[in-house]
Amino acid sequence: MTPKISIITVVRNNAESLKETLKALISLNYAYKELIVIDGNSTDDTPSIIAEFAHNISYWISEPDKGIYDAMNKGLRAATGEYVWFMNAGDLPYSDDVLNQVFYPSENYADIYYGEAMIVSAEGRELGLRRKRIPRKLTQKSFLRGMTICHQSIFIKRSIAPMYNLDLRYVSDIEWVIESIKGSGSTSKSSAIICKFSEGGFSSANKWASLKERFNVMRKHYGLTRTLWAHAKFTTQAVFKRGYRKAK
Repeated sequence: MTPKISIITVVRNNAESLKETLKALISLNYAYKELIVIDGNSTDDTPSIIAEFAHNISYWISEPDKGIYDAMNKGLRAATGEYVWFMNAGDLPYSDDVLNQVFYPSENYADIYYGEAMIVSAEGRELGLRRKRIPRKLTQKSFLRGMTICHQSIFIKRSIAPMYNLDLRYVSDIEWVIESIKGSGSTSKSSAIICKFSEGGFSSANKWASLKERFNVMRKHYGLTRTLWAHAKFTTQAVFKRGYRKAK
């Protein structure tokens, strides 16, 4: 049976980007989906945009929250699909048919599906794929290379998806994926480019605090020695490997 996908969109005071994202998600050529919008009590036109598309939204709320990861947890609690997919305001699916490319008919669906992410400029111009190549087989050890999978290009079975750790301010998404993989029985790499993802982002805007938090998360999961070695490699790659990859 074709699985239902819960698409969760978190937003706060980002009406213009939310409208673009919702229009793209509604246009997805996939019958088994639900749209969930979690608004952090926006004071701009965001509530009006939600109301405009309310007939296409399965569930939405607009209320204060404790930050982006608290909002994501609200989305997880509201989800009813077999898989969850986070596409926040400003994120876009790469094509209208991307869900059919990932979830083609199968007798046995994997616990996790993942694929590439196309980086775009603020104007929407495609810059290329993320510099880090996604692994052929996704395991917990894959994240010793850093965030090898874009948060917007991974689908996780709701039954194994944990809540986001609210003790983390910047990199709870990394730990969320690692914990999900630890609880999974199977993963599947898709040949599809899953999403369009803008440069920057929440953790990028708080770079040094994010790096410190990521170090502590990795030390928790991999130990101090392996984490130190991994961060030495990150530094080398940052110096000698720049830019984006071309899509095949």
